[in-house]
Amino acid sequence: MSQLKALAGQTAIYGLSSILGRIINYFLVGLHTTVFLADEMGVVSELYGSVALMLIIVTFGMETTFFRFTTKEKGHTAYHTAATVVFVVTLLVALIISQYAGFFGRVIIGPVFTGKHYMLMQLVAAIILIDGLTAIPFAKLRIENRPWYFATAKIIAIVANIVLQLLFLVVFPAISTGEYLAGLKPLVATLYNPSLDIEYIFIANLLSNLLLFPLLAREFITLRFRLNRQTLRPMLKYTLPLVVTGIAGWFVSDMDKIVVAKWAADGLSNQGVYTQTFKLGALMMLAIQAFRYAAEPFFFSQSADRQAPALFAKTLHYFVIFGLLLLLAVSVNIDWLAPIFLRKAEFRTALYLVPIIMFGKLLYGVYINISIWFKLKDKTIYGLYFTLIGAVTAILSNYLLLPRIGILGSAIAIVLSYLAMSIACYFTGRKFMPVPYKFLPLLGYAVIFMAMVAASFYIGFANPVLDIAFNLLLPVVVLVLVYRLEKKKIVQQVDEN
Repeated sequence: MSQLKALAGQTAIYGLSSILGRIINYFLVGLHTTVFLADEMGVVSELYGSVALMLIIVTFGMETTFFRFTTKEKGHTAYHTAATVVFVVTLLVALIISQYAGFFGRVIIGPVFTGKHYMLMQLVAAIILIDGLTAIPFAKLRIENRPWYFATAKIIAIVANIVLQLLFLVVFPAISTGEYLAGLKPLVATLYNPSLDIEYIFIANLLSNLLLFPLLAREFITLRFRLNRQTLRPMLKYTLPLVVTGIAGWFVSDMDKIVVAKWAADGLSNQGVYTQTFKLGALMMLAIQAFRYAAEPFFFSQSADRQAPALFAKTLHYFVIFGLLLLLAVSVNIDWLAPIFLRKAEFRTALYLVPIIMFGKLLYGVYINISIWFKLKDKTIYGLYFTLIGAVTAILSNYLLLPRIGILGSAIAIVLSYLAMSIACYFTGRKFMPVPYKFLPLLGYAVIFMAMVAASFYIGFANPVLDIAFNLLLPVVVLVLVYRLEKKKIVQQVDEN
């Protein structure tokens, strides 16, 4: 249990930066929608979507590959090789985007692209460059079990980003056009250009990310740019399937937001409702992201232990229980949580989708747990197969369900696609690395928790204060009951042994 406690502790630490980043993102959404027009924010969304995809390409699964080869070879060669390859690819991609900014701008932004957007593409190239260069050094912190340093560096960059955006979007414009703090106008004039607007979102992001270089100085100083052929060839063989897997995974996770407007019976009008409702399921993704930061190096470090399969089974067991508790806590309190994030009533018409979306993302977390076998057995090509299964399932489910039941079909498609990936991965993995997962108790937990969630949409108190109090207390009571039940099982297993 000591290993699981360590994993849980590291997951909580990694979650700090993720949760803070999400909270600030919601704050920035309010700031941006106050300062900018809807079409301008559309450009920002398109560009950041492309940044996410490009980062998958430039890192091409090398973080996972670095974990695998570092734990297998027990040296620094994998770090030098992985970082060098990612550095070279990132630099080339950033230079290509910068050189052909017009072409990429027209592809990403579309017909609204103008000469004004050239600068945005240059900034996007620079952001990709910094994020790519820091990817492997951040991975090194994870494999060295330094979650506090990882989280601290991320939080510093996040805080710097919001401070810079407040300066560029609120403080500097107020000083340059107002009469107060007139003595600062000459200084502001050197730092602020009134002709720029959404560019400052990217400028702030770029400047805050530059802080990562001194924060990761130790990791860069110990880095030696070299390509060891004996290490590089097996690393590339291991990682290349992960590139396509990452791209296909991005397609699975984001396709629904695109096809809602095209395939749903109610069309474009509900796309905004769906995408905004989807954000309420972000807590599950934050939990999964934090878990993944901690779990990948944990799984690789434990792989040589003969008890590793049993440990992996316990990890999945408690991960699912935690995920269900989180799903319950958010779902039963959704009526008062939703207005905090979705200010307009028209965006709160599909709150019933939240538990379905969160359950689908929980299944994605199950897949992350189960899929460790092909990474440990150097059979990453299977990751591509499973992701393609998920992609096909997502496409067919959306195509068949959206015209018939609207945006509920996309939420169901998320569940079906990740369920298909998990089932295929589990049954294939049993041949290569048997893990004693106990799915029956987890299925029982899932049925009970989802039944409570469903009941919460129909049962409530007339008094709003009493209703909120009950919904806040319910997850706590369930947590206590589950803890006592699981503790009793652990004691029984110890006695039997």
